[in-house]
Amino acid sequence: MKIIYITQHFPPEIGAAQGRAYDMSSNLSKLGHDLHVLTTFPNSQPTKKVFKKEKVNNLSVYRSFRIRDTKTSTVRRLANYLSFMISSCLSGLFVKKVDIVYATSPQLFQGVTGYFLSRIHRAKFVFEIRDLWVDFAELLGQFKNKKLLNLARKLENFLYNKADHIIVVTHGYKKRLIDLGIKEDKITVIPNGVNPSSLNQLVTNHTNSVKQQYAIEDKFLVLYAGNIGAAQGLDTIISAAEQLKHDPSIVFMFIGGGVEKQTLMERARTLQLSNVIFIDSKKKEELASYYDAADIGIVSLKKHPLFEITIPSKVFDYMSMSIPVLIGVDGEAREIVEKHHAGFYFEPENPTDFIRSLKHAQNNPNVLKEIELNVKQELLQSFNRETQAKELSEAFTHLTNRNDKELQKKTTSF
Repeated sequence: MKIIYITQHFPPEIGAAQGRAYDMSSNLSKLGHDLHVLTTFPNSQPTKKVFKKEKVNNLSVYRSFRIRDTKTSTVRRLANYLSFMISSCLSGLFVKKVDIVYATSPQLFQGVTGYFLSRIHRAKFVFEIRDLWVDFAELLGQFKNKKLLNLARKLENFLYNKADHIIVVTHGYKKRLIDLGIKEDKITVIPNGVNPSSLNQLVTNHTNSVKQQYAIEDKFLVLYAGNIGAAQGLDTIISAAEQLKHDPSIVFMFIGGGVEKQTLMERARTLQLSNVIFIDSKKKEELASYYDAADIGIVSLKKHPLFEITIPSKVFDYMSMSIPVLIGVDGEAREIVEKHHAGFYFEPENPTDFIRSLKHAQNNPNVLKEIELNVKQELLQSFNRETQAKELSEAFTHLTNRNDKELQKKTTSF
């Protein structure tokens, strides 16, 4: 069937959203579907182009205009979202005879594009919820205007109700939608995961070069790689690093960017923490050597019930690279780590408990070695994106078959 896949985040951009979009669309294509990806130009690359169509493997990719997000202004970010919503609505008109319009969020306005194009093409509208965008925006103080918040909630509920089917990434998200009045049989859970083929492409055995580069050959390397934002609660890790600054055996490394990075760097400088290293964002292939050098990887979110139904993609990133996980997220994410013997839990936003868990891991090298040997296979058995693409394809087929049966009934009754 012909599928429009709407995602503002797509390679060569770096991040979890981009990875999921590329892997899922590629795997759907391998299953025989005709994929047309509506995306935009990389935010890191200034461009005056309004539209570009290209082939990425077997995917037809349509890049359309957006106002660049500077990541320093809420107004600018909103303009970025809305400009892509409008331009993707236009680029979606170039695709003909569509069966499924699949829109992924965040951000929420991609759902508007999905709904609009599904009406134009008389196709089924499937809405993927990877983030409770409005709830998180309110929690993190990104929506301070109550009128705007209420409008966002109304739009969210409108899209939930208009979608022919909804894909969510956690069982907690599914329960939350059911509590909002969405029928259970309208929701399918397809969590994040990893593409088996991508594991074989990553370069390894660079441990010594990375540790030599930073003169930390004899250190226990604690890695955080990802968004350094308001939700991650990484100030806890800086507090722990301060308490451990006289322990010569441990060093912390942060790789990535985000709204909180500058604040964390300034605090580390003020505290004169020589055991903390900050590095700019890296491409996936560049990250492989840092992953290989790490002794353990941090997954952290603030302490709040909403985050207990969230599974950060970093859990799967670390597991896919055979890195033991130090997880400061309760709920579903913690259950995955503990069920698959992938690492150690610490209470979110509790530096003392973080240190307890970290030292326990450091003092049990045999356990760490066992995790490194087995965790990748555990991941592939339960969170394989090739298998997940088949589940998504089945959901699409069920949806279109149901539509055919409904049309047949109407024709017969007429």
